[in-house]
Amino acid sequence: MRGDPHSLIMNDKLIEMSVSDAVTEKPIEFKVGNRKFKIHPPTIGKMQILSKYILKFDLNEERLEEEPQLEAMRICESKADVVVELMAVATFNSKEDLLNDDKIKERAEFFRWNSKATDFYILLLSLLAQTQYENFINSIRLTEILRQNKPK
Repeated sequence: MRGDPHSLIMNDKLIEMSVSDAVTEKPIEFKVGNRKFKIHPPTIGKMQILSKYILKFDLNEERLEEEPQLEAMRICESKADVVVELMAVATFNSKEDLLNDDKIKERAEFFRWNSKATDFYILLLSLLAQTQYENFINSIRLTEILRQNKPK
């Protein structure tokens, strides 16, 4: 990865601070254009909605552990449409908003046209930390196994 070593250090510090905030369940605040948004720690219901987007990422779990910043950047570049949809969902809190596809699409379009998906890589890492990614993915895997093995 090329770039100013000082900016890379600042990115690392920003990532660490963002993940720390996520783990302590502090809302994550960010700005797109002239609008401010917050991502509150997800409820179980919100995590279920987020899961359908996270599964579309085709995360490389080994790379996520070894090089989280690079894996997040890869996801943001290769799955830009899914990333802006995930961020749109993440910024809503009420059940009505989370189930309102039109509102989600409208906000995703705002993000798509007013930012680059790669702008969201730190937020993506923070969101994965908020959802306690490993436990979350394990529960999804367990659900899949149970569906495959259910009695007929």
